[in-house]
Amino acid sequence: MPIQTATVVEEGVNHDWTERYRPKALAEIEGNVDRVRRVRRWLGHWESGTTPKKRGLLLSGPPGVGKTTLALAVAIERGWTVIELNASEQRNAAAIRASATRGSQHISLDRFTSGGASSGRTLILLDEVDHLSGGFAKVSDDRIEKTLEPKEVGSAVLKGDSGGKAELLNLLSSSQQPVIMTCNDPMRLWGSGSSWRSNRDRLLRMAENVIFDRVGRGDLRSVAHRVLDSEGMSIDPGGLDALIDENPGDIRALVKDLQSLSSSESSHIDIDAVRKLSEVAVRDSQVNVFNALRQVYSSNSGLQAAKILMNSDKDPDEMLAWFAWNNQSVMDQARLAAISPAMCRSDTSLATKFTNRAFRSWYWGSTLPAQSAVAHASSSSRSKAYIGFPDFLRRGGESWRAGQLVERLSEILGSSRSSVREALWPILLAVHDRQLGGLPDDFTVAKRLGLSADNHLALHGIPKSHRDAQVIAKAYEEEMKESETEKPVENQENDDSSGTQFSLDSF
Repeated sequence: MPIQTATVVEEGVNHDWTERYRPKALAEIEGNVDRVRRVRRWLGHWESGTTPKKRGLLLSGPPGVGKTTLALAVAIERGWTVIELNASEQRNAAAIRASATRGSQHISLDRFTSGGASSGRTLILLDEVDHLSGGFAKVSDDRIEKTLEPKEVGSAVLKGDSGGKAELLNLLSSSQQPVIMTCNDPMRLWGSGSSWRSNRDRLLRMAENVIFDRVGRGDLRSVAHRVLDSEGMSIDPGGLDALIDENPGDIRALVKDLQSLSSSESSHIDIDAVRKLSEVAVRDSQVNVFNALRQVYSSNSGLQAAKILMNSDKDPDEMLAWFAWNNQSVMDQARLAAISPAMCRSDTSLATKFTNRAFRSWYWGSTLPAQSAVAHASSSSRSKAYIGFPDFLRRGGESWRAGQLVERLSEILGSSRSSVREALWPILLAVHDRQLGGLPDDFTVAKRLGLSADNHLALHGIPKSHRDAQVIAKAYEEEMKESETEKPVENQENDDSSGTQFSLDSF
């Protein structure tokens, strides 16, 4: 179904301004001029009737900068039909093949039914592809086709995002129609395993990557004036400056702020209203972890560093890991030694959330590393801090190690594989890491979870071909047999957690 080219605004109805003022042509898009120019060149191939070498376009960048808006504007401006899959839909191999891959093989129906232009096309829009979980392992065509048959149920049915990334590659290699993908975090799309570079290269051989930046102050000002003029409203110059100062370059957040202010004011927004909004507003935007760390290291203010981390796209657990890794390149040995107690205290506070409801643990877990970085980063390194992806976060992503085990854990726990990978898998890796004291002959965790001997070896990163693998597997199977003959011990609840609460007193 083609996207409508006009929005009817009914009087008295409180429409979402982000939709009402969504640009309907590339010329209306503010900011990222060079990126829009690259998109125009790519579109030029399709409009001329030739299929470009790269049939896909990957629009990556932070939320709210106009990636999805650009894709929809392309379709509206040209009268193209849109097939859209977004994050709220199941996007496994079968779902993508049914909606996108098959649709990409045919010309737009508008050319026959509504007298569309001869250049009419079907635009395939895959929104937030970085939310596709799993790896790039291909699912068999037989299993996909059986899933597409409504009468077929059982083991052949695909669940979640199984095979979604592999089908994405298939779509890009065979599409006869333009494919546009949006992505907030490309690293999440490539995967955190050792094969992330090859995954990236495979996709970018078939899709052009256009990286969007945060929108500048001048562009935000243009958007604000356009919206307010259309609504017949005005704003104090100081109020608009304050609104833009608080905005990280997110057009969507700006428009939402303006709509929020308009609901409480008549036809003029004064600076006091803007100040009140800034006290209670929660930004619908996130700052990329690389930019967040660069800003923290270059900051001279602990308060500013705290605000930056609040808007980052990582939780305190991950940020602590990023700080621990990158501090080594920003600070010398003396400074690293000086902040070591604070980093250890941060780690301790974060660990308490596994034993009680220590809500303050997240505050201290993120605040301590940030304050340490601000206080001890040398002035010479602030402006040239190189931010690297922590290598130890990539460990455990090997397909032979994580694939079957993650799937098994998701079945045992009744959770999604994505949740297991993101929340449980890193913890299990740390528990079984030899450098951290993990012992291959300690079967406690694997036995409690009911894992197989091969799963236990995978937890320790030991391939089945390793010389010690057979010995460990045999010992594990023997201990499992002995456990089956023993009587289960009844669980005893222990509510006494008074000694583990992380508090200001202990700090």
